[in-house]
Amino acid sequence: MLDVLAVALGRLLRFLLRIVRPGGGSALPGVLVSKLAPGLLARSIGNLPQGLVVVSGSAGKSSTTQALVRILQLHGLRVFSNPSTANIKQGYFSSILTQGDWRGRLRYDIAVLEVDEGHGAMLVEDLKPRLAVLTNVLSDQLDRFVDPELVIEKLAKIAAPAGQVIFNADDPNLRSLGIQEGLSASLESTTGSEPRPKYALRFDSPAVEPSCAQIVGGEGYSVQLREHTISSSATSAPHAINDALALLAADQLVELDFKAVQSVLQDSKRVFARNEITEIQNRRVNLRLVQNPTSFQLNLDEISGDEQPLMLMAGSDIHDPSWLWTVDFSKLKRVDIVGGSNAFDLALRLSYDGVEIGLVEPSPTDAADKFLELAGDSPTILFSADAMRRVRRHLGLAK
Repeated sequence: MLDVLAVALGRLLRFLLRIVRPGGGSALPGVLVSKLAPGLLARSIGNLPQGLVVVSGSAGKSSTTQALVRILQLHGLRVFSNPSTANIKQGYFSSILTQGDWRGRLRYDIAVLEVDEGHGAMLVEDLKPRLAVLTNVLSDQLDRFVDPELVIEKLAKIAAPAGQVIFNADDPNLRSLGIQEGLSASLESTTGSEPRPKYALRFDSPAVEPSCAQIVGGEGYSVQLREHTISSSATSAPHAINDALALLAADQLVELDFKAVQSVLQDSKRVFARNEITEIQNRRVNLRLVQNPTSFQLNLDEISGDEQPLMLMAGSDIHDPSWLWTVDFSKLKRVDIVGGSNAFDLALRLSYDGVEIGLVEPSPTDAADKFLELAGDSPTILFSADAMRRVRRHLGLAK
């Protein structure tokens, strides 16, 4: 009875909030339901016949989760997930409100959840996943985690209750967990050396057993699993590793149809704001989420630097803007608009690299409106999470 009441009140609150704030209002209903019926999430997921898979790490969680969900769906499974990438506790309760029935029951076969690396340890104690997928450990969010070693400890706690763990063995930080089944990335190329992912620095290099999948670079990337080679649309080694992790996880859950797998890995459509091409006011706009120095640098490396118009946004989620000084912006000639609540910090950093700046606009919504007024055939936005959410909601793109 309590579950029914909690779901009813949560749905009513969500309905009312979306009247006031179209495209928003997903977090607060989840908080309400988690307070009224804290055991609902464990009961709902615990009843799924094929259990739970969790995906965690510093970066790549959303992309890995999306690829795994799509592979499983093409193999006929009904998959419960958190497609909005709301990857903390209230986000999962909110997903139950939208995907469960009036009692919070889920009519699915399996759950695949992206899990925040900071909150995941507490979550998995109750949910007991059958499989955990770990992506990487980066030197990011130092205001939140202080030291990458804390992230390693948290990921170890996420992995501990899982029946099986798949991880990126190219990352020495994950190799230090002592997990013996994982993924190593072979990035040897006939066209020159491939840039390796920039993991959190450590001074040892723990050994690991031979991998069960490899990534090969060159004219694009491919993933090798047993006798199969599956080409990927990934444009960088980190993205290719995400694809390989999803493939390895799916291989543990279903008997793979490699034609179906190929269709997923070849599809260039990615998680929203992760090198997403979307139509806004009849223009194709490239949206790129930057969450830390590593992802900012990765996105800068992937663009030409001549995109027009170009907008960079630093939102309120960048609590310590000093990390912007670790990013190399020198390839950029001009940024048409610098936006977000930390816009002036970002503009100062850009000016030291000799980047011409058109306009500094701290309001994300005003910046977005002014950006869409600018001419150019390759409109591109790089923004932090806070600015991304505000801009997407303002433009009617909110998930």
